[in-house]
Amino acid sequence: MTATEDLQPYPAKLYALLKKQGYHWAGKHSATKKCKWLHESLVHNRPCYKEKFYGVRSHRCLQMSPAVLNCMTYCLHCWRAMPEDVGLTWDTAFHGDWDAAETIVEGLLYEHKRILSGYKAQVLDGVVDEVKYKEALNPNQIAISLSGEPMLYPHLGDMIRIFKDRGCTVFLVTSGVLPKALESLRDGDAEPTRLYVSLTSPDKDAYMKINRPIRPDLWSFLMKSLDLLKEFRCPTVIRITAINGWNMSRKDIGGFAELIKRSGCSDIEVKGYMHVGFSTARLSEGNMPWFNEVMEFSEKLSDITGYRVKDSVTASRVTLLSK
Repeated sequence: MTATEDLQPYPAKLYALLKKQGYHWAGKHSATKKCKWLHESLVHNRPCYKEKFYGVRSHRCLQMSPAVLNCMTYCLHCWRAMPEDVGLTWDTAFHGDWDAAETIVEGLLYEHKRILSGYKAQVLDGVVDEVKYKEALNPNQIAISLSGEPMLYPHLGDMIRIFKDRGCTVFLVTSGVLPKALESLRDGDAEPTRLYVSLTSPDKDAYMKINRPIRPDLWSFLMKSLDLLKEFRCPTVIRITAINGWNMSRKDIGGFAELIKRSGCSDIEVKGYMHVGFSTARLSEGNMPWFNEVMEFSEKLSDITGYRVKDSVTASRVTLLSK
């Protein structure tokens, strides 16, 4: 399957922008994009921090979304292109008429090989290891995290099953605003290998300012999703993006601690905000914390929650806390 040419659900201006940014479409609303760490692993043997934390191989990871641009929050810190960034509204983004899961999976794997075809010359030149390149052509780790809210795709459970049947692990990242959809994944075959819930705000007031939901009741939906985490058998992760001047005060840490205790999550990732992409129009470089600030935040969170700082990667300004 090749990338779909008829992408009328998306405005041409926005489609052109995303294509220029390296998105490869698989159907009407799904896409993959080469992750920086796939390149770094192949060319410079520098893996993503998730390889250190969880053992997944960076060069064998496929980053994708089944709901590009379909989201319910307009987060200040998001580096991705959003309709508003190019003078459009959420109403202009695609909704409905969803592609079948098998169609999307086949398209993603096809596009992944197309992305990697550019490394053939570097294999011949000895820059990229041939064995590693061949492994990369057959991804065994799927990161559902590229753009939009994946829980909006109604056949997500089927997609996860297909990937797992192909021998892949699946990391799913959600904003947690669709608890009913999340609950539908508790079936053992539909559970991801690792479930992330993004939690950038310690309370509702901060949520309205940082995450900017399309509806004010989404905070209560997020709370329902946190309550659901205890019911999953797979490891669950609360992912905090630490933003200087927005959510790193002692009071904020106390708020995060209460929500973490409520969720009973397996792990916590604290990742410093990076001043890149479209977030640069909304935040400044001063909002980007240094690694020592991320570590200080993590240690204070550890003191309150009892989760211990298990690992860290300085270059990525990220820490891992575990029970």
